Amino acid sequence: MIRYPSLLIIFVILFVAISLYQIKHFITKKEIELAQIKKNIDVAQSDLNILNAELTYLKRPDRIEKIAINKLGLREVLPTDIWDLKDLVNATDSLSNGEKK
Repeated sequence: MIRYPSLLIIFVILFVAISLYQIKHFITKKEIELAQIKKNIDVAQSDLNILNAELTYLKRPDRIEKIAINKLGLREVLPTDIWDLKDLVNATDSLSNGEKK
């Protein structure tokens, strides 16, 4: 017949064995989850690099200039289009005083 101390030792050993198995299973599950997260980060980083390259391609000045001229009907800035700051101040003053130019 098994005595009480022996029975207690058997239960402790069973408890420890089951606990270790549960811990091992939990850690394995977390390692798989961590690997998936790392994979997702790598994919996102790759997508970000591709998007940055596309943005750089779309922001080329010669491409934007062609679109502005051909599709929007804009034209280059001429020297006569550049105003003196005094003209703007005078126009603002005359508008605030109610005068028409």
